[in-house]
Amino acid sequence: MSTSPFSKPIPLSPVDDVDGTEEGESVELVEAVAVPDTSLHWALLVGSVCVVVLAAILQIRGPETVVVPVIDVALPGTCTYKKIVGMECPGCGLTRCFISLAHGKPLAAWYFNPAGILFFTIVAGQIPFRGIQIWRIRHGLPAHRLGRFPHYLLGILIVSLLTQWIVRMFLV
Repeated sequence: MSTSPFSKPIPLSPVDDVDGTEEGESVELVEAVAVPDTSLHWALLVGSVCVVVLAAILQIRGPETVVVPVIDVALPGTCTYKKIVGMECPGCGLTRCFISLAHGKPLAAWYFNPAGILFFTIVAGQIPFRGIQIWRIRHGLPAHRLGRFPHYLLGILIVSLLTQWIVRMFLV
């Protein structure tokens, strides 16, 4: 018998006749088992699949133009920092980098944003990882715990984005 407060016997009154129990007989409450929530895993899985699929569908024309191929419409530039300040931000080129990687062009991806290669790897890696996590949780297994690894990976990503930005601003 567990020691949780939900497992203590509760005396029944004459009105609480449940399943043929007699007056004064105790009934033990069953402790509810909490099923882990998979909504975060699903959100990250769907988001990652959308990013990878869009990267595979979109095309690059010229050094800065991203095009939707079927309707042949160019997407507008989205970097507010570049519009206001007049120079690229650390994230400039990530979309074109992702598209280049999805099309199997790693050298072009490196040209657009070197840190984007790590970022794309992280995003694409979410697809099998989150799928496995959802499967494990649904089968009653504990989710894999990565400890501090995601924090270190995020730090490496931020440092690489800033480093490539500084190098491009001052050395190239």
